[in-house]
Amino acid sequence: MKIFFLMLLAALVFGCSDSKHDTAELKISYSLEEGRTCQTYLADHFLVTVYDSSQRKISEKKIMCDSEEEGMKLVVEKDSYYVSVVLLNKDNWWQSYGAAKAEVSGDTEINVAMEAYQGGMIFEWEPSDCSKYNLSLMTLDMFSEGEPVTAVIWGEEVKLENFAIPCSAARLEVINISPDPTYTAAIRGYRKSVQNESRVVYEIPEFVSGHGQNKKVNINDFREVLVSDMKVSWEFDSKSIDSCETAGITKVRAELVSDEEYTVSDEQTCDNKFSDFYLYEITKHKYTLYVYGITDKDEILFESSLELDEIEPGSIGKNILENKIFLKEK
Repeated sequence: MKIFFLMLLAALVFGCSDSKHDTAELKISYSLEEGRTCQTYLADHFLVTVYDSSQRKISEKKIMCDSEEEGMKLVVEKDSYYVSVVLLNKDNWWQSYGAAKAEVSGDTEINVAMEAYQGGMIFEWEPSDCSKYNLSLMTLDMFSEGEPVTAVIWGEEVKLENFAIPCSAARLEVINISPDPTYTAAIRGYRKSVQNESRVVYEIPEFVSGHGQNKKVNINDFREVLVSDMKVSWEFDSKSIDSCETAGITKVRAELVSDEEYTVSDEQTCDNKFSDFYLYEITKHKYTLYVYGITDKDEILFESSLELDEIEPGSIGKNILENKIFLKEK
């Protein structure tokens, strides 16, 4: 079963710029299915919302059904814009919905074609999760009857497999979805990219759509932390060695090696500040921590190790694991 529209609502905050951009007029109109009117739906008003290319909401306007207005106009910077139009009754129940994308390089007119609204769902997570669990990227996998759900996102058809959105969005709406089939979904959080281990997963078991309305799903109820992080501090074992130059090394590397040869590592220039290492995405294993002092010719002059107990997931953020190691000359 196909989803007709999917809308991302992102609350992204960006720095201001002193540079001036060219502007243009964006004129938005909308049309219901042929032969249908507000009265057909016993509806009350339209809600028109405009987002910029960063998915930041820049404008929202309520237009009453009995108004002579047939849309909205606004002056915008030249950019890509996403427009959604919802027809609601007095109780704010969705009756019809449409979405479209506008490329604004000059004065632009766009008409949003609307369809009867069947239902949808809103996935929400706490914005604080992004900093609390060190997440920058979320991905959505959504399946129906064992197959990936196909969605049209602002006119482009995609499969909802590893569908990426910024963590700061804190909200994802799946719009105008048939109420018949059941769905499963998994949202994974990553520190940098999907190339890293996922740090948090929110797995939603089988559910149905909103049956004519948007069903809110607080995915925090399904959160599972998958990894731990570790802060590693170090210094030389001998007090006679007080600098990298004295030791004859130019870089230091920390490696966390598991009993199954899974390795997490970090390397930094030896700068006499004895800067801490931060090792991320540590999965459940028993590990040995190694720290090496290395010359500019990649020769290891210093080496120390520390046997660790099995690391359980969940020690991240303020609960990060901490270890200190003294670097000994070989």
